[in-house]
Amino acid sequence: MHLLYFSKMQGTRATQATWLRRRIYTHLPVMLAYYKEGINLVRSTGNSSLKRRLQILDVIRQQNEAKVEALSQQFAVSTVTIRGDLNYLEEQGFIVRSFGSAKYNPNSSSSQSYPVNGAVEPSLSKADEANIAKLAANMVQSGDTLFLGASELTHKMVPFLAHQQSLSLIVNTFEIVPSIKQFINCDLQILGGAVIEDCPALVGPIAEQAVRLQLMNKCFIEFMGVNDEGFLTLKNAAMARLYKDIVSHGEINVGLISRLDFAESEGFAVCKLAELNTLIVSCDIGEQEQALIDQANMAEAGTHDSYKVFSGS
Repeated sequence: MHLLYFSKMQGTRATQATWLRRRIYTHLPVMLAYYKEGINLVRSTGNSSLKRRLQILDVIRQQNEAKVEALSQQFAVSTVTIRGDLNYLEEQGFIVRSFGSAKYNPNSSSSQSYPVNGAVEPSLSKADEANIAKLAANMVQSGDTLFLGASELTHKMVPFLAHQQSLSLIVNTFEIVPSIKQFINCDLQILGGAVIEDCPALVGPIAEQAVRLQLMNKCFIEFMGVNDEGFLTLKNAAMARLYKDIVSHGEINVGLISRLDFAESEGFAVCKLAELNTLIVSCDIGEQEQALIDQANMAEAGTHDSYKVFSGS
């Protein structure tokens, strides 16, 4: 007989702060995208470098160009520190460095290509991923019970949920927990399960049984793509089995896809594209991808900047 359990995380403030310092480079692109909307998510974390980088980006965006020396004086830190901040902002695509200065990059939300498994496949920039995460988070209402899948896009949703009240979150990965505790005042449950190689989540029979005991009115899952038979896919077989159960039990299932050419995707099948209530993708998807969406009888529900939202029947 398997023991089903759910852990409510209570980590200390010191533990959370230490984890946040280690993970700052993971979360900063999301916060930068949110900061450009005029919303300051920087709570009293005690992390001055995070605040400074957000503020530096805002200065450069407003002035279009800023000198290293001027930024050093404005923020009362050394030029070495400022250069380090600018190097990171450039790596994320938000600015363009020149000798002794930095300019705002107006194309920071444009699509880029990244190598995947040795091949070059069109994908989204980090700013684009943050914007898709924001679109997904906008579907959440106070009082919702959410399942957030174990993926980069769903992790990036967390800061955008900070203003919601009385949320209940269910997750199957420990990695997202400190971010949730940092940004959201909510009830948090972690599905029990096994840790297996090459899988970022808790999976297996215990997790699958635990899902059947949950009431989840909105589930957010990032998929690799869609295979030839119209099934949404994931890289890991155990995670695909678990998420199949989650889709079956979720009232509203939202799929997120960051790749532009997601047709003919390999991987393990989770569910039919038609089983989703909502799909969020880039406007730059190709004809083959659009044909798959049409075959699933999903209708375009809206376009937001460079992203499309499709609704199922």
